[in-house]
Amino acid sequence: MRSNPPAAASVLSGIEPLRWDTLGQPLSRRFNDFYFSRVNGLEETQYVYLRHNQLPQRWQSLAPGQAFCIGETGFGTGLNFLSCWQAWREHAAPTSRLHFISVERHPLSQQDLRRALSLWPQLAEFTDALVAQYPPPCGGFHRLVFDQGLVQLTLIFDDACHAIAQLEPRVDAWFLDGFSPAKNPEMWSPELFKGVARSSHRNTTFSTFSAASSVRRGLEAVGFAVNKAPGFGKKRELLYGQYRPELMSGSDQPRSDQPCSNQPWYAHPSLAADPASISIIGAGLAGASTAFALAERGCQVQLFERGAEPGCGASGNPQGVLYAKLPVAPTRSSRIHLNGYLYSLRLLQRQLSPGQHWSPCGVIQLALDDREADKQRKLLQSGQYPDSLVRPISAAAASVMAGYPLTAGGLLFPQGGWVSPAELCRKLLNHPNIHCHFNQPIDSIQFDPARQQWQLRSPSGALLHQAATLVVANAHEAGHFPALAELPLKPIRGQTTSVSTQSSALKTVLCGNGYIAPAKQQRYCFGASFDLNDLDTRVRTSDHRHNLALIEQMCPALAQQLAPQLAAAQGRVGFRCAAPDYLPIVGAVADPAAYIRDYAALRSNAKARIDTPPTHLPGLFVNLGHGSKGLITAPLAGALLADIMTHGPAPIEPELQRALNPARFIIKRLIKGII
Repeated sequence: MRSNPPAAASVLSGIEPLRWDTLGQPLSRRFNDFYFSRVNGLEETQYVYLRHNQLPQRWQSLAPGQAFCIGETGFGTGLNFLSCWQAWREHAAPTSRLHFISVERHPLSQQDLRRALSLWPQLAEFTDALVAQYPPPCGGFHRLVFDQGLVQLTLIFDDACHAIAQLEPRVDAWFLDGFSPAKNPEMWSPELFKGVARSSHRNTTFSTFSAASSVRRGLEAVGFAVNKAPGFGKKRELLYGQYRPELMSGSDQPRSDQPCSNQPWYAHPSLAADPASISIIGAGLAGASTAFALAERGCQVQLFERGAEPGCGASGNPQGVLYAKLPVAPTRSSRIHLNGYLYSLRLLQRQLSPGQHWSPCGVIQLALDDREADKQRKLLQSGQYPDSLVRPISAAAASVMAGYPLTAGGLLFPQGGWVSPAELCRKLLNHPNIHCHFNQPIDSIQFDPARQQWQLRSPSGALLHQAATLVVANAHEAGHFPALAELPLKPIRGQTTSVSTQSSALKTVLCGNGYIAPAKQQRYCFGASFDLNDLDTRVRTSDHRHNLALIEQMCPALAQQLAPQLAAAQGRVGFRCAAPDYLPIVGAVADPAAYIRDYAALRSNAKARIDTPPTHLPGLFVNLGHGSKGLITAPLAGALLADIMTHGPAPIEPELQRALNPARFIIKRLIKGII
């Protein structure tokens, strides 16, 4: 519920240490202050934040399917969120959607969170759901989803000023929480108030337990009309009010329409997707994840797949491994992968029960040489990653955990495991708002400007469907469409090996230069080859031998057991789709000619100030380029794309959104003078 002075993005100082008073209430050691009223914290929340933002009345007037967004400056124990969620169920229409965005610089541990919230047994259902999805203390954005997507919590572990400066202007009500200005003055800084104002609109309200004159002046200075009311419990007064920027002089008014950076080419389309006319091409992880995210937001989706069932392409391997390969110092790529890994874990918890199709059995990333061992040692010493995410494991302990003698120790991802990608696709597509059309290859897409719709045609040229909004998510095959010819997609051949076994003794996933998962239905799946510029679809014996050699590096005893089965091995060839920077391609598709015309100044000055908004191909979006990491990037990308299309709060930082934007390739080529 508080913030330190502005710091670098996504840098945390670890779990917040607590003390507990004689009543069992948490007290911050850092700020020597309580998280909520000692009289009655739940009643305080209901009085200060729900009543003085008039939330029950406002929610009752929402139109069906309408979204409402709350911003909070201190998550703390999560009591405000749980109270809000409980009231939302009571007062909002069944199809309305709640976005709750909350910032926390010093997160509690999962155990302390549960202990603090146990004071309110009437919230037990909500507490259990929150604790189950509560992320480890990794900096950045974390998207938690509840009530079949109707309630979404974007929990940001970061400095409040830095985090709120990244929000887009769509907050309807603010909960200005935190320890008192006397105990934590940085939380109530002018910079934070400016960020709050920038993310507000004409009808945005706020409330706060504080009645400090510095808080009142700070809010008035950025355009809020501020009122006083009797405080809760022993507090004499509180503040509440509404955003009224017209009360300020023109030169002082915050510009809520300004982007977070001078890079207009990365802005999203201004028009929201038509929820009744959205089509998707591709039923792999990217297409299924996008369809599911849109369906949870109330959109009707028509999905077309050339194969007979979900996951016929690269998403059809029997088992995929779920973990994130982490660097010593976080990069944009690693932040995306870590965010995606945690998002996929939460999605699997919601959608698949551990068992036949998903097993959180743990993943051991072995250090097979001195270079890798040194890298892992530095990673653990960096303090960037909590033990609950990844921790060291010795060769002896790893051997016991795996059930086989291993050649090395390494890193243990205790929550990782394996999943059947195709089964996850099936589960995601089993939604009443999704209508699947299998055995329907789409050979061409063409925009009809008269009808403002995309026409989807079969190989014979027959018109199969028309839609105002189209998402292409069919991996490298997307490059066959002329509208997407500018995207630099490349297929990478991969072959997995599957052999039968009578002794399924392996207990955890092993990763090194290859991977092997515990047996599924008496078969081991391992691999995989990685072949650029190779479009051979045949299963090759040489690749089976290559895959077995990768297992021998990690576990000679297991490789010796598998070797006699290699003659009867089954294999599967798939083609990963990758971009030159090996990051996914997610978002609206740029109009190449318009970009080259409007941003030509970048050829001579990469830092040129350009205010021209971007021009996109109307209603065309993509979710592509996940390579070998689709299990940890495609679900997050699906959520991001759905939020872009419906103008909802994004699940990742703007910087990371820009790293995934399809326009990045045109911009890079302009800056280099290639086009």
